Amino acid sequence: MDFDRQRHRWSESFLAAVRQGELDGGAAQSERERVRTLVRDHVDAGAGFLVMTGLEATEQDLCEQVLLWASETLGTVMDQDRAGTRIRSVRNRGTAVGEGRSARYADSRHGGHLHTDGAERPFPLPDYFTLLCVRPAQAGGMLRLVPVDRLRTLLADRPDTLAVLEQDFHFDRRGDQAPGEPATVRKPVLFKTADDRHAVTYLRQYIEIGHGQPGTDPLTPAQRGALDAFDAVLEDPASAVEGRMAAGELAVFNNLRILHGRTTFDDHPDPGRARLLYRTWIRRTPSAHPTAGQ
Repeated sequence: MDFDRQRHRWSESFLAAVRQGELDGGAAQSERERVRTLVRDHVDAGAGFLVMTGLEATEQDLCEQVLLWASETLGTVMDQDRAGTRIRSVRNRGTAVGEGRSARYADSRHGGHLHTDGAERPFPLPDYFTLLCVRPAQAGGMLRLVPVDRLRTLLADRPDTLAVLEQDFHFDRRGDQAPGEPATVRKPVLFKTADDRHAVTYLRQYIEIGHGQPGTDPLTPAQRGALDAFDAVLEDPASAVEGRMAAGELAVFNNLRILHGRTTFDDHPDPGRARLLYRTWIRRTPSAHPTAGQ
């Protein structure tokens, strides 16, 4: 799996329509059909992701418009928190993953911690998530992507481990639960989609925090051993494909098939030139989620 081979350029007619602010005309409609086909071939099947190139990231408002247009092309744009955030700015807010009650991976500059988006949520999870790169980091910030099928293959001689990962764990909600709701959500790390494909939801730190919540059972030795085995293959450099997004590139990822993370990055000292990406979560129609848990 090669990151560069997943790059596809927007059509010139669509880029011209973007510059003219015409996202509801014929060129945009033709591009909708092309994008849906690309996603079906490369994200639903194929590598599990694609990167669209050719957009200029000089105007942030225009970037947001194109991102929403592309996201709505693929399904329903989901709120990313109880406040109703549809486009989240991914940038360094000076925190660490799992810090305090609500800090998330997207708020930090640290690497590692490969995960899926919405790990703190109950089902339904995002089927897809997108990233539009407005400004890359000054240094670092390479994307790391690992398909769940690769991990299952590496763990095929550990059926006991896979069986534990298919049982429920407590994931911390990161403070986004409604008043009166539990601070954790119970769900398996590994599960099957409605079309009988292997899927994953994961962020180890949220599980560790979840099982440390008052009234929640601590991780058993079997659970901790299974998570350690999963992390060992997940963090193996041979399991991952790496790539760096450039300004203006828009990536679509299969959030149920691909775990992702990044390398640690350093920001430009000028805040106006610091790393910035926009993110959306999308539930496709029909959703790939299993009926159970919805």
